[in-house]
Amino acid sequence: MDIRERAAVFSQYVGLELKGKITARGFTAKHVAAQAGRSASALNKWLNGKTELPMTVLCEACEIIGADPGAIIDAAYDRLRDELGGPDTRPADVGGLPENGPMPLAAKKGRRKSEVESAE
Repeated sequence: MDIRERAAVFSQYVGLELKGKITARGFTAKHVAAQAGRSASALNKWLNGKTELPMTVLCEACEIIGADPGAIIDAAYDRLRDELGGPDTRPADVGGLPENGPMPLAAKKGRRKSEVESAE
């Protein structure tokens, strides 16, 4: 399985995990769609993995039902690893940083590169 196919499966799992959370918390997809200003048919396509679930929709739905989007993503990735194993390879060089090296400036929470540079 190539990386794109694996990513598509992951996206399906995110939708299914969200669908499970919606149901477990006593909501319906129709209610969540209405609260988010989305069509029920579009939300059902995302939840059932027919089309990729946009991150904006994940965030909206999680805020409506009171769930943590990070936990849904983690559960989906755990399922991906359980069912398909780990990724075939890991890139040898990830942005030139050592595995546990410093975080890129753009990744530091709440700070822009320009803000960091001007503070120095």
